[in-house]
Amino acid sequence: MNNKTKSLVLSGAAVALATPMSSALALDDVLGFGAWMNYSYNDEEDETAGNIDFESFNIYANHEHDDWFFDAEVRFGSGSFQNFSGQTVADDGDDSLAWGIKELAIGRHYGDDWTMTVGKTSIPFAWSRYNFWPGARQASGFDDSDGTGIRFDWDPGTELDGSLMFVKNQNMGDDPTQQDDGTFGFWEGDNDYFRGNTLIGDVGFTALETRWGFSAQAGELISTGDASESESFYALSPYFEGTYGGIDVSGKIVHYDLEDEVEGTPTPDEGQVLALSAGVPQGDWYHYTDLSMQLPDDDSSLRLDDSADADNTMDAVLGTRYNYGPGWIYLEALVTNVTEEDNPTGTGVYEDDTNFVIDITMDYYF
Repeated sequence: MNNKTKSLVLSGAAVALATPMSSALALDDVLGFGAWMNYSYNDEEDETAGNIDFESFNIYANHEHDDWFFDAEVRFGSGSFQNFSGQTVADDGDDSLAWGIKELAIGRHYGDDWTMTVGKTSIPFAWSRYNFWPGARQASGFDDSDGTGIRFDWDPGTELDGSLMFVKNQNMGDDPTQQDDGTFGFWEGDNDYFRGNTLIGDVGFTALETRWGFSAQAGELISTGDASESESFYALSPYFEGTYGGIDVSGKIVHYDLEDEVEGTPTPDEGQVLALSAGVPQGDWYHYTDLSMQLPDDDSSLRLDDSADADNTMDAVLGTRYNYGPGWIYLEALVTNVTEEDNPTGTGVYEDDTNFVIDITMDYYF
C-alpha cells in the first residue's frame, strides 16, 4: 500500500482508531479527539520572546463496515482547514473562532487493489513533507492539500501503483476559505481565487528501494467574487521517495503554469518549486531537514513594478519530533529566504531579508 492509499484510511490521530469496526460498536469506539498548541518565535515580528497559542480542538470519526469506510475530521480554532464561522483575520485580526472540515469522506475497497473515496480528502500530488506546518512555505500549494471530489487508488501490491482524483472544489459547497498549505498566498491570493474543476493524477514505480513517481494536475482557478470568472492552470511534478541506510529521502520538482491573473487578482504565474527532505528515525524520535526553493520565471506577475525582480528564493528547515505516547512534540526551526533575494511573501510585497522562526508544537489524542 503506497502513501497515497494509506492517507485515505489513516488520517492524523485516526491511525489509532482505524481498526476494523462493526456498525454496532459504541460511539467511543468510533470517535476520537485531539488538540494541539503551539509556541512560535519570529525574529522579525516578535519583541516579546514569542507567544503560545491554542491552534485547534479536533474531532475524528472513523468507521468500517465490510468493504465500506467513513472518515471525518472537524477542527475548531485557527488551525482549522476551513472557516465556516465567518470570522477571519481580515475582519478583526482574529481567526480563533474558525471551524471547518479537514476531512469528510465515504469510501469503498474493491478487492485488494482498488479504493474509491467520495468527499473531502487529500489530493494525490507528489509527496508531503514530514511536518507540513509551518515550514512548507516555499512548497505552498503543492504540499499538504485537500479537495472535495471523487478519488480512485490502485495498488496491486506490485511495483506499480496509481491514483486519480477529480476535485470539484477545495471545500464543501462553494466556500473558498481553505486553510491548508493553500493559504500561503499561492492558490488563493487573500481568498480572491481558488482551485476547482481540477483533474489530478499520480503514478508510481518502485525499484531499487525507491518509489519513482510522476504527478500532474490541470483545472481552473475560480474567482471568489464571481464564480463565472475563471482561468486555466496546470502543474507537473516528477519526484522520488526512498530509504537508504536508514535515512528517508524525498525529492520533487514542480513546474506550474497559472494565468497572469484571475478577475484582476495576480497569481504566481509560471515557475518551478524544488524540494528535498531527509529524515532519520531514532526510537521515539524522528529528526528531519528540508530545503525548498521557488524559481519563478522572469515574467512573474507578482512583481509590483519593473524594479522588483522575481528572484529564486530558498527556505531551510531543521526539525525533530518525539512520540511521547498520546501525541507528538515537534521542534522546528525555519530560516526563510536564505538567499536574501527579492522574496514574494504572498501579500504582493517583496522583501530581501532572511527571517528566523522557531515553533514548538504539542498535540494530544484520545
